Amino acid sequence: MVKITAADLAVQAFALLQVNAPVTDVKTTLGMDSTMWSKVSALVYEKAKAAGRQERDWYAQRPHVSTTSNSEITDLLALNQQLADYALLAPPTITVAEFRRIEQLASKLPTSESTILAYLGGIFTLPKMFAILKQGFENFPAFQSFVPLVEAAILSYYQENYISSFLSLVPIVEGLILRWSGFDGTGPKAKPDFEVVRKFVGNSYLRQPNPSNVLFHDVYVRASQAILTNHLYLNSATGSAYANFSRHLAAHLLTDQTFATQSNCVRLFILLDALLTVYTYEIKPAKDPRFHVNQSVLEQDVMRYQQLLLHQHLFRNEQLKID
Repeated sequence: MVKITAADLAVQAFALLQVNAPVTDVKTTLGMDSTMWSKVSALVYEKAKAAGRQERDWYAQRPHVSTTSNSEITDLLALNQQLADYALLAPPTITVAEFRRIEQLASKLPTSESTILAYLGGIFTLPKMFAILKQGFENFPAFQSFVPLVEAAILSYYQENYISSFLSLVPIVEGLILRWSGFDGTGPKAKPDFEVVRKFVGNSYLRQPNPSNVLFHDVYVRASQAILTNHLYLNSATGSAYANFSRHLAAHLLTDQTFATQSNCVRLFILLDALLTVYTYEIKPAKDPRFHVNQSVLEQDVMRYQQLLLHQHLFRNEQLKID
């Protein structure tokens, strides 16, 4: 009797996933337990990435077709690996020109850190970007209950109340991951252990080894997991998070160290956007909500945020006059 190997099963699983068979059905059809699936899903994920690279090479040879090249994705992986030391990543929404500018600045780290943060903040905290981020939560039923917190964090940020903004954002990260895992506190399902939450994003391939836009899925799984593991969710017994970018400090207030800074708010907003990106690629919705926004709602939010910024600017000028 011929023994069926993980590699053999990976070929069959990939073929089924390519025609959009649900992961649960694939595991049942091929008779895999969790141990075998762990091996097979990792192999399928590599097959999916290889197919993704081949597809991008094909598009790169087509006239009048614009696509991110494999070499650019490799550069993005390298940049995010470098930025991860500073609890940062290049946002999913940046243009090629913005990416190259960040890459140029990163070559001068650590002295350029403040410049990179200012540049990222200037890109990502624009009213339109915040409005799109808020709609990202509104478009997924599992995350809709977080919209008031996201809105509160945005409003606090524009009012330069970074303590309130940071403390509004920190629980959203864990709440997002818990809802993503299927836990909402109402059913019989037990709450995952914190270590499971901490590693959850990095295990995305176990839940969907053939995600949409697999190469960018890989980019932002790696970047998000690095920041969660090495900074925001770092075990305080094993070290200190960069720039006090730490859930532990925010949750327990055990020291007088400053953690709720403008820079750390920028870090959290960008991390949340990256997590939503991974979630979108993993669940493979029929339409990517980031490219199908409600224009009317978007315009209303942008206008409100612009008015708030103007009000804050006028208030700051009045304070300077008084001083």
